Amino acid sequence: MLKKDLSITYYINKLFQSEPFLKSIPDNFFNDIDGKIVKINFKDLPYNVIIKIHDNTFSLIDDEDKFDVELIASPVILGMFIITKGSEQFSSKISINGDIDTANKFNQFISSSEKLRELATHLLGENLSSTLEEKLSGASLSFQNLFQDATKDIVDLLIDDINVIPTKNDINKFLDDVDDLKSRTDQLYKEYKDV
Repeated sequence: MLKKDLSITYYINKLFQSEPFLKSIPDNFFNDIDGKIVKINFKDLPYNVIIKIHDNTFSLIDDEDKFDVELIASPVILGMFIITKGSEQFSSKISINGDIDTANKFNQFISSSEKLRELATHLLGENLSSTLEEKLSGASLSFQNLFQDATKDIVDLLIDDINVIPTKNDINKFLDDVDDLKSRTDQLYKEYKDV
């Protein structure tokens, strides 16, 4: 096991506790979820992120036994949830264990464009955060259109397939026709068998 002062978590927390970072967080920014511990369990990866929110800041912790809520999702789904500002299409693929109220507040926080805009403005400055927001809005719109088009195409395909799939009466008529053809073929065979 690594010494605590050599771990990645130690250096990330050192960054999060630095004075410039703390000054960049607006006052009362984390009030809705203060004092909560959120575990993000990434599907298909052996990594978890445990975030402790306290005193208008957050830190990563190593203790996996104690948490208020656990969110289970693939990194792609979680990223798309954030980019699409909480799209139902992605939120439905995030499993939640524990305190649902905390999970909802955390999800609202990470999908809230106002909260993220405020944090980005403080961290990056007005011009850079505006540019970043424009790019993410364009990407979000593109993803939403892509998924809407794909959903529409799937529905159209299923409707077309329903029209192509034979009914029970069609199948029975086909089987009767096959039986009739077989019996007529057998009769012809008997007639011309000796010829």
